[in-house]
Amino acid sequence: GGILAGYVFARVKKMDFWKYFDLVVPSIALAQGFGRIGCFLAGCCYGTETTSPIGIVFHESQFAPNGVPLVPTQTISSILNFLHFFVLIIFAKHKKADGQVAALYLILYSIGRFILEFYRGDLIRGTVGQLSTSQFISIFVCIAGVILFIISGKRNPITKETDSGN
Repeated sequence: GGILAGYVFARVKKMDFWKYFDLVVPSIALAQGFGRIGCFLAGCCYGTETTSPIGIVFHESQFAPNGVPLVPTQTISSILNFLHFFVLIIFAKHKKADGQVAALYLILYSIGRFILEFYRGDLIRGTVGQLSTSQFISIFVCIAGVILFIISGKRNPITKETDSGN
């Protein structure tokens, strides 16, 4: 939905969608990093029980089980999103084509989300076979990101003459 809204916005403003998408996507990763801190503070999106020393114990959560050490999935997700932000900012300076920063975001986020879902404890999110709904969606998002990365590199490569700003 957000991508569609961005596409409509770019069309209305007569902007190149791929340049716009590449520009805003690092900010999305950054915002998600802060959003997961909110999840941690609320106690939602919690992890499975753990005996690991990094386990977090909630005491008055309305969402997570209280008094039980849990995998800190919110914190891990937040760190991954902040890491994605920095990787995307660095990659943006070296991209070969418009759309590749957005594609890299789709790839990185979906891989991280797919793996982290194995440690989530809030099972009310739904499943598709053995996978959580988010894992199932992540597979298709990752494939779309890989296809976008490849196609954008062939479709609209950046050259020194056309983009002297990089």
